[in-house]
Amino acid sequence: MASIFQTLKSLVGRRLMLGKYGQLVASPNGTDIDLTMKCADASITVGAEVGDARAITIQLKDANGADIDYVEEVELVLFLTADRLAYVVTGGSTGIAIGTDGALSTVVAKKRFYATSEIDGDIDLTWTDTATEAAFLGLKLPSGRWVMSSALANA
Repeated sequence: MASIFQTLKSLVGRRLMLGKYGQLVASPNGTDIDLTMKCADASITVGAEVGDARAITIQLKDANGADIDYVEEVELVLFLTADRLAYVVTGGSTGIAIGTDGALSTVVAKKRFYATSEIDGDIDLTWTDTATEAAFLGLKLPSGRWVMSSALANA
């Protein structure tokens, strides 16, 4: 019986191994090429409302649940429901803004963004809404998996 720790071979004869982050890698000519994504999970923490604003902290994680230690880009979308069946109507009074960690690029004003983490996988955001629109922040990982926040609705 083969050991689970032995190197596997792909259909084209390349060596396949697990990389530092638990991702599948191929090693042609001694150079590792990622075959699966290193960033496999994320946590989203929504802070309490303070003056019509809520702090949102995102931590990107690898397949082992550890914080990533490299810069990663993710897609962020504001939904009306946690099951992603509808997009927000307005996206809040001023919407999402970047905080102290990461970078944010707007694709559709107050509704769709790309965010880049710091080297430790952190992204800090602020949601501002002077009304009471319900919203849920969806984070799309590089693998296509979605991670959803709790409700962002303000009182």
